Amino acid sequence: MNILTIKSRHKGLISAPISKFNTIIDSSSIEMSSKNDELKIVIATRKKETAALSLFFEIYSLVFIYLGAFPTIESIDFNGNSIDTSQWVGKYKTRPDLFRQDLFISNLSNMTINQSAIDGYRHKQAAAIFSLQYLASDDYIHVISDHRITLLFHIIDGICDFDKNKIDILLSEIIQQYKLTETKKQLGNYIAKVYAVSKECFFFYHRKYNCEILKLLRVTQYGFLRMITDTRNWNSHFLRNKKPDRLKRGNEIVIFFELVQYMIRLKIVKDIGADFKEENVKEYFYTIHDWILKVLYEKENDLKSKTYIASKQWDDFIEQVNRYIVDSRIVETTSINEA
Repeated sequence: MNILTIKSRHKGLISAPISKFNTIIDSSSIEMSSKNDELKIVIATRKKETAALSLFFEIYSLVFIYLGAFPTIESIDFNGNSIDTSQWVGKYKTRPDLFRQDLFISNLSNMTINQSAIDGYRHKQAAAIFSLQYLASDDYIHVISDHRITLLFHIIDGICDFDKNKIDILLSEIIQQYKLTETKKQLGNYIAKVYAVSKECFFFYHRKYNCEILKLLRVTQYGFLRMITDTRNWNSHFLRNKKPDRLKRGNEIVIFFELVQYMIRLKIVKDIGADFKEENVKEYFYTIHDWILKVLYEKENDLKSKTYIASKQWDDFIEQVNRYIVDSRIVETTSINEA
């Protein structure tokens, strides 16, 4: 039996630790556990090194989909022999700002890391998932936002590989739902895919939990679909019609990027049939609400997320402490002067 051992770190695991669990994938035993921010993966297998690593990469892709980042690998060895990771592709080095617990969709357990999830993952278009991972990497930090969001919107094409009948059904639903006069041909196939992802992975939770994100963005559901569609079409083809509904402002692009990136991950989780926590999804959209409130409106009232409420409470506490210190110094100075 061969043993592949991986030690990695993700600071989000500090507040969301993993209870040790075992699962069987491809007749190989996988054990996962965490301590503080360290994630440890041990694969016991009859596979040789190359095949064992291939299995690990698939498992690690699931970890990325669930957590929103590849935990940073500190060491990896096969039967006690260290493996050099310096030449591995850049997608495994996630940019630092994505190591956040609010990005977690699913917890790591035998309900999410198992044969069924791997089989579902293998049926998804690999290029689309790899592109999503590259967009989250250090390598893409300095790529201009217009280019990054266009690549992101193209990933929707890859994860929604629908046949013509499915597209027609979705287009009919869009026309009926939003009372449109456009024909299916005028709408185009892409908006049907955007609608499928948005309806299942954003609009449903937005309505259920009164997230008010669209209200803050001052856009309707259909307007949201149009902004994504027109941005992708204009940036991809530089059409003579400049698509007035496309995203133009930097802060809008950043907000839509964050939202759509999460929606795509959630769609993949649902498609592969993996377990996920709806509470995590609600908290994420509440965090987006509070972030928009602060970024676009410079307000900190009517917060919804535990993340921002806790942060504001801490800031208020620090402000009170500082005020107390200042007031104490004033009183002390006054007393000395009076003496």
